[in-house]
Amino acid sequence: MKRLRRTSLLAALVAAFVLPLPSASAAKLFGTGIATLDSGVPAAREMAIQDAIRQAALAQGASLQSTEYAQAGQVSDATRLTAAPLSGKVTVLREYQRDGLYYVEVEVDTEGVRAGSQHCAPPGGKALRRRVVTTYFNVEHVADASDMPELATQLPAELARRLAVGGPFMASAAGRVSVLTDPRLTEPQAGVETVREIGRREGAQFVLAGRVLDTAVSGSGVRASLFDGDRGGEQGVFYNGPFSGLLGGAVRYRPTARQFDIEVWVYDALSGALLANHRLSGTGTGQVAPPAPRPFGSVAFWHSDYGRAVDTLLDQATGKVTDTLACIPFAARVARVDAGKRVYLNAGGLSGLAVGDRLLVYKPQPASPLRGAGTVGELGIAEALSGTVVLTQVQPGLSIGVMQNARLAVEEGDYLRFLPPR
Repeated sequence: MKRLRRTSLLAALVAAFVLPLPSASAAKLFGTGIATLDSGVPAAREMAIQDAIRQAALAQGASLQSTEYAQAGQVSDATRLTAAPLSGKVTVLREYQRDGLYYVEVEVDTEGVRAGSQHCAPPGGKALRRRVVTTYFNVEHVADASDMPELATQLPAELARRLAVGGPFMASAAGRVSVLTDPRLTEPQAGVETVREIGRREGAQFVLAGRVLDTAVSGSGVRASLFDGDRGGEQGVFYNGPFSGLLGGAVRYRPTARQFDIEVWVYDALSGALLANHRLSGTGTGQVAPPAPRPFGSVAFWHSDYGRAVDTLLDQATGKVTDTLACIPFAARVARVDAGKRVYLNAGGLSGLAVGDRLLVYKPQPASPLRGAGTVGELGIAEALSGTVVLTQVQPGLSIGVMQNARLAVEEGDYLRFLPPR
């Protein structure tokens, strides 16, 4: 049977390149996927569909990727074919079982989908809200931001608020927690272990962090003043040369342009992998240095010229984060297991789950971190498919389900992905 499975999988891979394929510009692509039945039919069907979509994606061009993995002190290499992900409507044309394998033939309709688009349809038409936690943003130049108290902690709170409004996320802020344990560290990859711990503690699927790179004044202008006494503590350079005191007047240089440059780091909390590092830059013009401090996120701040520029930039940041995470499937964690069958999840009705939903259970393999060939950065954590959970009870923040087709023992910390209905 093992030899048959290897032969069948090899035949499918060869067929993907030997059989005539539609051009990269074709609206409809086709693929055949295969999966073993070791974890039951529902899990096998979903795995076969995903494999079929990958095979269809090869029609748009493929590349070779070499990966290293470490296990029990041994380092091994693996080379695989990869292709750009597809976006479009997926239709199952045919599915059947044979020789202990599950086969699925699919059609992917990419017509009307812009290249590189990250707008993915919800699985099975069911919109599920994924948990995101935002954390401390280090301010590189504290003196330049002295008029914005609590910037480092209020910025993540504002991002969480925006992500939670009408979007596919349940967002919360942990602004006092930093993914970088040492403030001297500057590389976001250094926070991998801390990200995993934050994800476990907060029950989150994704973690956001970053840093404020620049809030300095970038331009100044001249302003005439009738009376020197109206300075009122306003920042700026005052001219007191010849004729400056004529009729009590003065000439004042004041800030008229100011930067707001940030980096937003997007992490997968399950593996700790850095998914994206977005750098955004904006310039506010007008009254950018107020006479008195305006706390970041306050009403007075948002009504200022500088606050309006920052508001626009944070909208852009929210959009980039949403695009980055758009096609990543919903995931939850196993919070507790009773007698090996009754499984408690850390997600419920608020996330969009309902009684009868099914989820695939995966066991992380922390002893096998995947690394790109020739690099030290981790790509993620290997996983093993365990079986399927069917939900029997759903509360706002908790679900209870029954394990089916368990191939591996389910334990606290295992994670689950939603399985679309057949």
